[in-house]
Amino acid sequence: MDGKDNREDTDKIVEEGVICKSVGVENQEVTDEELRKINKFTLTPLKADEVFTFKLIMGDNELDDRNYEPFNLNALKDLQKLYIGKTMIKDHRRTADNQIARVYDTELVQDSSKTAKSGEIYTKLIAKCYMVKTEKNADLISEIKAGIKKEVSTSCKPKRAICSICGLDNMKNYCSHWWGKEYETAEGKKTCYFTLDGAKEAYEVSFVAVPAQPRAGTTKNYGGKEIKKEKNNEEAEIDLKIKNLASFLFTEKENLEVWKLWTKKWENY
Repeated sequence: MDGKDNREDTDKIVEEGVICKSVGVENQEVTDEELRKINKFTLTPLKADEVFTFKLIMGDNELDDRNYEPFNLNALKDLQKLYIGKTMIKDHRRTADNQIARVYDTELVQDSSKTAKSGEIYTKLIAKCYMVKTEKNADLISEIKAGIKKEVSTSCKPKRAICSICGLDNMKNYCSHWWGKEYETAEGKKTCYFTLDGAKEAYEVSFVAVPAQPRAGTTKNYGGKEIKKEKNNEEAEIDLKIKNLASFLFTEKENLEVWKLWTKKWENY
């Protein structure tokens, strides 16, 4: 599923099947216990005054996701394990020289008094990151402390992306429903969204200038390059679906039957 990074904007991931979500930054103190966890990743033990740490709110399992691609509890549990040890970069530029911090611990925080619209207990995924204090990153640390650098985005690949209308897993097959649109169902009108059920991989965390949304918003489709949706007319929507479908089928080209089905469908559209 991994493909070339054909990035157009530095705050977007454009690899096949990768989901990008915005997160928040919080302060984190360096305790002896935190330092013990950090030193699992170092060659030489670090002291408390040598590191700067902070927490990231990576996402939650609420359904009111602006881009209609919410995590469920399965995804958060997978990401809790997958994100430990992952790097933090800037603008999703995946180069060694662009590494600025590392995730050293994660936790799931549940609010038993709050229930997500999915029926699950409301849950947030928290990640803890550390940076080694140097002259080079002194300004960055100051900007994080001052709240200037606080827009953060994560990237991961889900196991399943379940359509709320037909129940199809869009990581395996491509359904005809369009996220955010209303459809008539047996239960009445229903808005389409794709639940990210489980996670295969977590890639990195990145500081960005403009995140996808204030709270855990996706900027990626499942098949590849993000396509902006500024136009609302039918012609633009068809064009978007065809481009998204072509990218999806490229990543799943071994599924010949799906290719034949959708090629025929769009020829007869």
